[in-house]
Amino acid sequence: MPQAKEQSLISIDIARAIAALGVFYYHQHIGRVLADYTGWRWIYHYTEAFGALYAVPLFFLLSGYCIHLSNIRHIRADEPLPVKKYYIRRLRRLYPPYAAALLLSLVVGRILYPQSYYPTLANTMVHLFLLQSFSLRYFFGFNLVLWTISVEAAFYLIYPVFYYLRRRFSLHTALLAVFVVSCISITYFSISGDYSLTARYFVLNLWFAWCCGAYLADKVKLNPADLGKPVYKAAYATILAAFILFKTTGLGKLMIIDYQLNILVWAAPLVLLLRAEPWLARQRNLLVRVVVMIGLSSYSLYLLHEPLIVLKNYCVNAFLPQKLQHAGVFIGIPLILVATWFSYKYIEKPFMARKPEPVVNG
Repeated sequence: MPQAKEQSLISIDIARAIAALGVFYYHQHIGRVLADYTGWRWIYHYTEAFGALYAVPLFFLLSGYCIHLSNIRHIRADEPLPVKKYYIRRLRRLYPPYAAALLLSLVVGRILYPQSYYPTLANTMVHLFLLQSFSLRYFFGFNLVLWTISVEAAFYLIYPVFYYLRRRFSLHTALLAVFVVSCISITYFSISGDYSLTARYFVLNLWFAWCCGAYLADKVKLNPADLGKPVYKAAYATILAAFILFKTTGLGKLMIIDYQLNILVWAAPLVLLLRAEPWLARQRNLLVRVVVMIGLSSYSLYLLHEPLIVLKNYCVNAFLPQKLQHAGVFIGIPLILVATWFSYKYIEKPFMARKPEPVVNG
């Protein structure tokens, strides 16, 4: 498959749309509103759980997949990773929309809380340098979702290590080395009893699960038949069994391990979706087109939805009569999707490389 098409898969765009809409749905509290109107409490408990617990893990697996996918051509040619170009591309793709999200969050905060919203210099600097996931004090300092971008930046920073091990030794050796590092990191935090947010989402704890996305990209593009072998089915069955065990017993309190399973459980659904790519490519209906557009703009949707929701709700309550406020809240939902599409067009795309590479937000 030509390189450009490898980097614009409809299946990946759909997966990103599902993840971004899940987070958006959760932060908009759509499930709670529907439950209040219908009296069906299960709508709230089960539908919002997806955005709260499983959407960001899907983003992380997709991130590992897409970053490695964009470098498969170097693996095929047995070339070292062009590290300088790689970091420049990552910075160009990641930072401009992120900076826009920081600015929007600041503006919205000043509009809503003009007397009290003054982010400290330390908080601002931590976010400017993408360090918030390492700081418990500033973890949610500007915007509820920006901690994941800090983790993503750390993944991008250490990805060349995985690439080097993959090229120098083998794919399995690289994944095993990463597994050992993650086990050591998880063991350290578990023994210390540190289950804080910064520990749970520490980059080395999650590194193995993220690199499993890279592993899938390598297999799907270079050895797709391997994924049908019994050993891979057995491995996923083990992951699924462990996932169910952690969710149905007291083991769920071991949050550091539990979050790895939240990421890894997406492996099989992702492979199945990727296998549907030829069928998806033939679909031309409106629903697929809209979902693909949301997938393309999912990074902007993920970054900007929280301040846009807050701003929308403020405007509805400030400027609409009470009898129209509920309608205004729901009318504003598609308007946010439109606004983030324009952010993709005019903030993200101008900074993309000539041959675009998908960045999966987390």
